[in-house]
Amino acid sequence: MWHRKVLSSLVSGLVLIVLSGSCFGQDLTGEVRWSGKVELSESILVAPGATLTLAAGTQLVVKNPQSKLSVQGTLKVLGSKAAPVVFSSVAEWEGVELMEASPDSLFRWAVFNSAKSAITSFATDFRVENCTFEGMEFGIRLMRESSPVIVDSVFKDNQIGVANEMKSGAVIRRNRFIGQTRSAILASHNSTGAITNNYFEKNKQGIALLQRYTDRISKNRFVENETAIYCNQTQSSPLIEQNQFEKNTYGVMNFSFSYPTLKNNTFVDNKTAVHNDQYGSPLLENNLFRSNETALYNYRKSNPKVFLNSFEQNQLAMYCDFSSYPEVKNNNFLNNKLGVKLGIYQSADWERRSGSKKIMQRESAARKSQNPMLAKAPEKFNDFVDVSGNWWGDDTAQLEKTGPEGNAPLFHDRKDQPEVSYEDYGPGVYKLDWVDFAPWLEAPVKGAGLERTP
Repeated sequence: MWHRKVLSSLVSGLVLIVLSGSCFGQDLTGEVRWSGKVELSESILVAPGATLTLAAGTQLVVKNPQSKLSVQGTLKVLGSKAAPVVFSSVAEWEGVELMEASPDSLFRWAVFNSAKSAITSFATDFRVENCTFEGMEFGIRLMRESSPVIVDSVFKDNQIGVANEMKSGAVIRRNRFIGQTRSAILASHNSTGAITNNYFEKNKQGIALLQRYTDRISKNRFVENETAIYCNQTQSSPLIEQNQFEKNTYGVMNFSFSYPTLKNNTFVDNKTAVHNDQYGSPLLENNLFRSNETALYNYRKSNPKVFLNSFEQNQLAMYCDFSSYPEVKNNNFLNNKLGVKLGIYQSADWERRSGSKKIMQRESAARKSQNPMLAKAPEKFNDFVDVSGNWWGDDTAQLEKTGPEGNAPLFHDRKDQPEVSYEDYGPGVYKLDWVDFAPWLEAPVKGAGLERTP
């Protein structure tokens, strides 16, 4: 039954209704318009072929967390900046569900708060613009095969801002993500979609990618996030370009066989700009690393390719540990407190005599992990980290003074710590690797650092 205020009657076979009261469980057909204050106590279904329009200034008051607004037709939420549509919900409200609905569904100038999930979508394309999502488990959850456009909106203090799952393809641009306690954007299960021109601040994770992501992440700004971008088993994806990373604990973290391309990004004042772990081996090209505690951290057989970057005024430009051997050529290293530091597990001697591959395979088997990439892990290692063929700026004078065989203060390696032992791996004593920095370049590398576009 409906309690309603009818402002117009039957016109051309369509029912035009404006509600200003309470509504109860019913299927909506034809064209229906809501305005004023609407109380939702039971679930509503917008049937296939029907259109429900919420006028500017509408306040939808949810009385029952189970009273889902399900849409198989079209939903148009037409708020304005001066008069947004407000969804006032109780905690754990199930929100709006788009179920194979019309691609014409639109959310404009809407405000959601306290829902379990504000918008959940199954196989629906729709548009979200100038909306606010605050204080819920999911702002927008794309369950499968949904490709919305999400623009100019604010996601604040949610657990997850946008969950992009199961072959969905969200285009996400010009949004603000602030204070998400899990991830601002979470993508998995072969999902795609360009993520561009967004602002991420104080999120636990800005963008979390849990599998391949064959699209680009570009022109975003990340400030004071715990981890700005997290890649896990993304293989040779995504393209991460022209982003700004400032004051994050971790700028980009590449974990477990992740090899994204990082190009033309700026990393300033981060605790760790790029953190690679467990075969995290990205391509780093034409990036600027300035005033970070650690610019590039490589651990557990992480072998990035590092070309044409500028490392300036970092506390530590590059760290390598546990058999990580990056390829580092044609970069400018300028006024870093320490150029390269080797951790105590950076030892080809230990790899030859004991070996880590079998250990990792046993650990993987114990976890019942079946990652096929592990079989491709290398078994032979040099006993040095090669950083020859780079320009070291004013520090070139100390390299010339010590010579190729000397112990340059710019590097921490075997010459500073000749032998290491590992309590967890038996009583043996092993040689630490060394840093090969010769021959060095005699002049700055032209084109290193950010590419200047006209």
